[in-house]
Amino acid sequence: MYGIYVNSTVIAQFVAPISVVSNVPIFVVDALSLKRNVSKRPAQRWEILSNLEPLSYDANKLFSLFVKKGHSETISVTMPQNYGAIKTLTTTGSPTATGTAGNSSVTVASNNGTIPEGTFIKFANHSKIYMLTETLSGNGTMYIFPNLYVSVSGTGFAYKDNVIMTAFIDTDSTTGMVYTDGILMDLGSVKLVESL
Repeated sequence: MYGIYVNSTVIAQFVAPISVVSNVPIFVVDALSLKRNVSKRPAQRWEILSNLEPLSYDANKLFSLFVKKGHSETISVTMPQNYGAIKTLTTTGSPTATGTAGNSSVTVASNNGTIPEGTFIKFANHSKIYMLTETLSGNGTMYIFPNLYVSVSGTGFAYKDNVIMTAFIDTDSTTGMVYTDGILMDLGSVKLVESL
């Protein structure tokens, strides 16, 4: 179950439509010859735009969280995994990774199955969320996006529905109550941006 996460529980589920977007600063200039010049920065963050399940009797938890955290403090979110990646994931163990900051790959040990490309992962020693860019079967080299922010050495990583992203509520999102049908709290679309 994907959504806003508090004390080991999802208090507000994401519902369709859901967008998970990679935000990378890119500068594009078209010359008079119409040749395109593109410059890309190394920074990257994940952004989620989703509706939330309308809440009734437990709406107070979400309302309290949004008012308390506002736009200036982070909240926890279970990262929505790609459906195709979930269906082809066969790993059940506790794989570990070793790699140097700045690299686009890490070496994986103790992997007993397949982790498909498009799977989101999070290393135990830092909060950045990464995505596999190639399928990994067994042990070997795991290719990730973006490049590794912090070095890892025999570090475990989350790769299933337990990938928790630390995020800010975007400034365009409501941090109060919006009611429909009298008792249903429905905030509409909420945008959450990864905290870097």
